[in-house]
Amino acid sequence: MHLKLDISNALSPPAALDGIPPSTLTELQPKLTEAIERLKQQRQQGNAPFLDLPDDKETIELCRNAATRSKNFENFVLAGIGGSALGPYALFRGLAHPFHNLLDASRRQAPRFFVLDNIDPDTIDALFDLIDPARTLFNIISKSGSTAETAAASLVIIDALKKSVGKKWKEHIVVTTDPEKGDLRQLVREENLEALPIPPSVGGRFSLLTPVGLFPAFCLGLDVDNLLLGAKAMADVCLKAGPRENPAVLFAALLYAFDTQCSRPIQVMMAYADRLLPLADWWRQLWAESLGKRLSTDGKEIFVGPTPVKALGATDQHSQVQLYIEGPQDKVFIFLEVQEFERDVPLPSAFGHLSSLEYLGGKTMNRLMAVECSATREALTKAKRPNMTLKFPKVTAAALGEAFMLLEIATIYAGALYNVNPLDQPGVEHGKILTYKAMGRKGYDD
Repeated sequence: MHLKLDISNALSPPAALDGIPPSTLTELQPKLTEAIERLKQQRQQGNAPFLDLPDDKETIELCRNAATRSKNFENFVLAGIGGSALGPYALFRGLAHPFHNLLDASRRQAPRFFVLDNIDPDTIDALFDLIDPARTLFNIISKSGSTAETAAASLVIIDALKKSVGKKWKEHIVVTTDPEKGDLRQLVREENLEALPIPPSVGGRFSLLTPVGLFPAFCLGLDVDNLLLGAKAMADVCLKAGPRENPAVLFAALLYAFDTQCSRPIQVMMAYADRLLPLADWWRQLWAESLGKRLSTDGKEIFVGPTPVKALGATDQHSQVQLYIEGPQDKVFIFLEVQEFERDVPLPSAFGHLSSLEYLGGKTMNRLMAVECSATREALTKAKRPNMTLKFPKVTAAALGEAFMLLEIATIYAGALYNVNPLDQPGVEHGKILTYKAMGRKGYDD
């Protein structure tokens, strides 16, 4: 295991901290034990397929083989929204060069990567100022095959390709969608497009280790094999360990208790590494869409759910931390801390007559980041602001695989505590239907 979850600043004592007493975890233990056993049973019954994705060798090899064609292209454009875009982008930012698209092709050894995850017309149109469709592979992702935003992007993409390469437009598209159903699957059949399947029983926000994330990762030359090994290792731990030693259980139980017993519904994930901010962005969707529910599993109106927020250290020390330390006592914090960065950046000794520069000389940027993370954590703790830390020894593929799986399983356990279904999103569907109606889609006029 690579990751470590430090919860010492989330428990009481220390007396100065407004944390969760250990007795609370004891009280929750029967329900948490039941949640672990239920998830094991669901896995055996095939009702938790996201857990088995690291072992789906057939799909992994399908994605690996399909990705070989990306070597013929200068650009890779992913068109998707929500889980279809947040996960692949988090992988890309976590593992690729921070300025991947600006590198010379010989250094990149992979296509430039662009994500169309919104329908802003300025952004969509401007992308074609940068890319030549004739030198671009487009990956259109929609599990349902009917997502309005992705459908709109698809129309723009196909039109641009037809104008650029004519009848060869089909050679520039890979569709990732449901294996049987939906309009995208129908388009695949009618136009004989290359397609990759999203398992019907895997929801979009849990789909990172399906072709949704694996195909782009292979195309970009990321370390998929170790990503999967990390995810598999974390799944084993989070299903076998008891409540007191289980990081997914502890993560879920503490955040649930802070929300429901301490009036701390706002949960801030603060990444102290640029590479990890998209992970926090991915977690926001996972946590919010899974746990924010009107109805309980037995149909009662309960209106529950925490509010996840992302932040970046040290940047947001200068925009948010004033609020975090002196504002309302309604938040709990999750630090993402990196103990060893890929690069060491020394700070030269210069301008010794200026105290604001002199004291930094001879140290490193790495040391400064570590100290600022520690200082923010200590300041929050002294202000009675509970926090926990997910520690990455390094940001590696294996560590990221562990992190994705840890947070997915924690979401399932949190759903059990809130007594909601963490795998549906009925509140999103009504907005989709209203969009279809307003845009004149057949069958939605009433």
